[in-house]
Amino acid sequence: MPDKRIALVTGANQGVGLQVAKELVANGVTVLVASRNFERGEAAAREIGAGAIALQLDVTDRVSIADAAERVRKEFGRLDLAGSKRGNLEYRMGSLSFRSTPR
Repeated sequence: MPDKRIALVTGANQGVGLQVAKELVANGVTVLVASRNFERGEAAAREIGAGAIALQLDVTDRVSIADAAERVRKEFGRLDLAGSKRGNLEYRMGSLSFRSTPR
């Protein structure tokens, strides 16, 4: 997957996040569909189609953030794009370092 961009979109199981994920996949990006509830993320990934992968992530839980970062690191080795529909995560482009910020 080295030639394909990888994006993480929080809240991607519904609303704005879901639409952003659909648009990214339609443009050839592999999207990690991040949601607090893994089953809802899986359902959204199925709806989005090939190129969407469910990822459990609760941005208010440090353990969840660490677990998600480790999965990304192991399975993909990088993130090229990241987006949050609420803006409550800080991302550094190309980094696997996630830091919660207050709302």
